[in-house]
Amino acid sequence: MINELSALRLIEERFHKASNGVELGIGDDAAAVQFDADKLVLATTDSQVEDVHFVKSKLSPSELARKAVAVSVSDVGAMGGVPRFILASIGFSQREDEEYLEKLISGFISSLEEFKVELIGGNLSSSNKLFLDITALGEVEPNLMVKRKGANPGDLIFVSGDLGDSALGLKILQNKEIGDGYEFLINRHLCPLPRLALGRELAVKQLVTSMIDISDGILLDLERITVSQGVGARVELVQIPTSKEYGECIRQYSDDYYEPALSGGEDYELLFTTPPDRQADIQEISKNLNLKITKIGYVTKDNKLQVLNKNGEETSFKQRGFVHFNN
Repeated sequence: MINELSALRLIEERFHKASNGVELGIGDDAAAVQFDADKLVLATTDSQVEDVHFVKSKLSPSELARKAVAVSVSDVGAMGGVPRFILASIGFSQREDEEYLEKLISGFISSLEEFKVELIGGNLSSSNKLFLDITALGEVEPNLMVKRKGANPGDLIFVSGDLGDSALGLKILQNKEIGDGYEFLINRHLCPLPRLALGRELAVKQLVTSMIDISDGILLDLERITVSQGVGARVELVQIPTSKEYGECIRQYSDDYYEPALSGGEDYELLFTTPPDRQADIQEISKNLNLKITKIGYVTKDNKLQVLNKNGEETSFKQRGFVHFNN
């Protein structure tokens, strides 16, 4: 069992250094950070709750810490911003001990280095189940901030990377008899890759009219930047990008090839809309970043989402994505 006071001392000791932008860091009632006068502060928070977002036995403490940080900074990147600081609130159950805390801290340290952010505060609590709640603070120039709202009829719809690997990796982890050869898919679930460089490049070059990171499945998140904003979308099913590993494994876990890719969630790829005359610029960024970016459809005037199969016929799906409290 973890002792709160000794844990706080350990955290203060391991994260005592502060950058020039931190006026006041860990150890007071609140942290104080100084941003440039011409920058907006982006603030977002995300939770990882045991048996809701992760199964404790399926990932190490360091992997859990990294994933918690990755999914939070991803939201900053999806608005064209640069993540700068994080705050971490952690609820420990009686099943975690000091060794678990040490490994969790190691995961935080490596993730801070990876994503170039700084831990400046947080909170510790007891809990029936382990949870990590990460608040990310970032910055973006007012004229470069990308919102969910802004897509126009005729805009092209793009997505980065491949979809469904994380959802399929989770299904594999939930299988008690896991064989060899699934490491890639499992790693895509345990170690998401927030597209920070892509989000920033798209914003700086002002190539996008709306953007979101895919956390709850592309169908649900696409609705959030189209239907919820008064426009529609038409998507071609055969254009949905999937990996070779996904294709080799999907039939073992789903009769519907595209279901995990469309509604599985936790991809943390970027979904965005772009004026048609900027398509060549998107392709150039894809080449420069060595990152697959795929056109999957276009924005329509009709306030609805349409998914067309290979025959051009509209198709429907039982599940659009992950929704909390969905009974």
